[in-house]
Amino acid sequence: MAHKRLVTVVGATGAQGGAVLRSLIATDKYKIRGLTRDAASEKAQAVKRLNDHIEMVSCDINKREDVERAFKDSWAIFALTDFSSQISQPGAEIQQGKGMADAAAALQIPYFIFSTLEDATKLSGGKYVAPHFAEKAKVRDYIKEYHPTLKTIYVEPAFYMQNWSNIFKPQKSADGAMIFALPIDEKTTLHMVDIEDTGPIVCKILNDPDKYVGQDICICGEAIQFSDIPKVFTKVTGIPALAKTLTEEEYRSAIQFLPKFVQDELFAMFQWFQEYGYYGKDKDWTTGQKLTALNTFEQWLKKNGWKGQ
Repeated sequence: MAHKRLVTVVGATGAQGGAVLRSLIATDKYKIRGLTRDAASEKAQAVKRLNDHIEMVSCDINKREDVERAFKDSWAIFALTDFSSQISQPGAEIQQGKGMADAAAALQIPYFIFSTLEDATKLSGGKYVAPHFAEKAKVRDYIKEYHPTLKTIYVEPAFYMQNWSNIFKPQKSADGAMIFALPIDEKTTLHMVDIEDTGPIVCKILNDPDKYVGQDICICGEAIQFSDIPKVFTKVTGIPALAKTLTEEEYRSAIQFLPKFVQDELFAMFQWFQEYGYYGKDKDWTTGQKLTALNTFEQWLKKNGWKGQ
């Protein structure tokens, strides 16, 4: 074990962190420290049971002392901020990101991989206010300005394909067709990712991290028109499906369980997608595909056997 480098994974029980952790296990090259809010939770213990070389550590990424303790002795860190924390504390993602970068720099961590997004608010001239995009982008700006010697690699996951099976789940119509409904025009291009592909990307980066320092690696398996989503779904499952463009009122009604400011942000995000695309107009979204094969929507459907439930 002594020769294995330690990789610390923030959000080890979540979608991105969990994917990274599972891929790291598969390489059998690293010691792994998984960070989570409560290392004693059943979810955290289930992760620990995956491999003898995993250490699960409780860490509140809002607390600098917690972060420094959890990051200590790491060779590389995969870090991300917590979108859900914005609901109770606007601006939390910026503070979390800055705090983790400060800790990594203070500890002289060799490699820091940060999950970020584009500043939709800035790039749209304030037209589309999407804090969970903008705050992550501001952390990237902060790292470049205040920690230029911290060897940071930025990854940018696209719209999760997994979103279709939870928050944006299609509804079944009276005639049995599955309705994929979003507040965007059917011609809008959606940049999508099987979020499990975050793991292989991070492992590829860690194979030769110096090659990617300072770069933005977009993790996007496919850019597909919204109108083609149901077509691919039907092709794979045999279940009839169609795309529906929701009005703002219809969309807000569908997510009325969320606070209004979260509704505002999600609606602005989709308008950003429609006008600028997920990554903005000028970004090369294929950078991740150049590192390793990434799943298309069709491949994701076949892999998971998801049929709209």
